[in-house]
Amino acid sequence: MTELATQARDFAKTLALEAAQMIQQAAGQSHAIEFKSAGDWCSALDRSIEAHLKARIANQYPEHGFLGEESANTRVTNGLLWVIDPIDGSMNFLRGYPQYSVSIALLSDGEPIAACIVDPCRQEVFCAALHQGATLNGKPMQVAKTEQLQQAIAATVFPKPKAASMPDYLVQFDRAVSTLAGVRRSGSMALELAYLAAGRIDVFWSHDMGSWDAAAGVLLIREAGGQAFTLDGLVWHESRRIAAAAPQLASMWLQLLLTRHAEV
Repeated sequence: MTELATQARDFAKTLALEAAQMIQQAAGQSHAIEFKSAGDWCSALDRSIEAHLKARIANQYPEHGFLGEESANTRVTNGLLWVIDPIDGSMNFLRGYPQYSVSIALLSDGEPIAACIVDPCRQEVFCAALHQGATLNGKPMQVAKTEQLQQAIAATVFPKPKAASMPDYLVQFDRAVSTLAGVRRSGSMALELAYLAAGRIDVFWSHDMGSWDAAAGVLLIREAGGQAFTLDGLVWHESRRIAAAAPQLASMWLQLLLTRHAEV
């Protein structure tokens, strides 16, 4: 497994850099926008990149499965499965807002063993392999050492405008902004998770996201010494409510999010 994880991490990095180049070559051009649902956009470029990655993976690992955000298959299955988000933050990209990423992970029986997230705008490459740590541009990274929520920075991704979970989320958002040092929202969940792994933020939570949004980031956080968990008790790839934290903040963060009158 270790050898496969290493090889898959390096291949994921190659693929993510290829996708990032395709994105940057298309930046500033006009793109036909597809409105999949309220607050959920994509373009032909998303689909083109996903098709490119799928073909590359099929050539390198024909026995592996594939799950992409734009694909018909949207559920994690057992065995070896590549989980791809060709442009995480498509709305940002289409509007020229420089906060989007490519997210690629290989899962083994539902758990990530190799991952890469690339930020095309800043040329940052976040990588991880199971039991081998996490890196940013080749240098080891670890979660932050912040010990109190009052000193912590959180990141989040808003639910879609019509999401059924919006009322619950807004309660949690109110607690977060009333308790923590700050809350950030960029529009790319993959980057937010990568930032937690890199120690730039301390805690994270989201509602109504897909497994492709979280797969790579979950491994990055684990390998950087952090914890990723769900707020509904489901396994991460079945849950729609994912959270993460540096380990010394995890119990306090979970209490704040889930206790109706949390005292932290």
